[in-house]
Amino acid sequence: MAEVYESIKCPNCGAPLSITPGELVLTCEFCGSDVNTATGAKYVFKHSIIAARHKEKDAVIPFVKSWMRSGFLKPPDLSRKSKIVDMELSLLPFFVFRLKASTVYHGYLTRTGAQQERKGVFEKECYWKILARRDSIFPVAEYVIPLQAKAPFALSFVPPSASFLNGELDEGAAKDMARQEIDSHHRHLLSDAVDTFTSTETKLDVLDTEFIHAPLWHVKYQYGSRMYDMVLDAVTGSHVWATFPTSREKKGLFRRR
Repeated sequence: MAEVYESIKCPNCGAPLSITPGELVLTCEFCGSDVNTATGAKYVFKHSIIAARHKEKDAVIPFVKSWMRSGFLKPPDLSRKSKIVDMELSLLPFFVFRLKASTVYHGYLTRTGAQQERKGVFEKECYWKILARRDSIFPVAEYVIPLQAKAPFALSFVPPSASFLNGELDEGAAKDMARQEIDSHHRHLLSDAVDTFTSTETKLDVLDTEFIHAPLWHVKYQYGSRMYDMVLDAVTGSHVWATFPTSREKKGLFRRR
């Protein structure tokens, strides 16, 4: 259970709100309002929720087993001999920005043998998502938020058994992280024309900001003597990320170090 170190009142309904260490965006469990824990003021950004379709463990297990039976790299008996140890439904918070990103760059093309200067401005309009949690290994880039199940945030959409996670990043910190990630992404997109960058500077024009809670199943399972993890989309049942043993490992063709 998370350690509670402070309590404030919801600026919308007056209910007492307990803050755990690191939380910056708190959602009131009584009225659903979002609160800036640093100031105690109400946030005004758009808050949405992805309605979970698969809310019970029994409904999710067939998706887990189906994934275990697919893929030639997995042991053929993975589904039959694996034991599901733990399953937890969590609602994770994301900032989704619609933005125009502009990167001023300078560098050189050297692959031809001559050093040719390259400079210019690279611009792109896109959506960019940031998980509003710190120290997480969640594969944000691989996860496609199922927007077809999106609705305005309401507490009635939160399954009773789900773990609801508040934001540990505020909008400003999430925007800074998006700028850093987009700067790196633009470098990658420019790699056909630039071999060595001397500088890049990315600026964002944020057109819209949305705070979204999305439901995901975290599954821990055992195969042999080892534990493995996977994440499933609670709307589609599709797997987002997973670790698994390989057929080669089972046959002893190589060992993990």
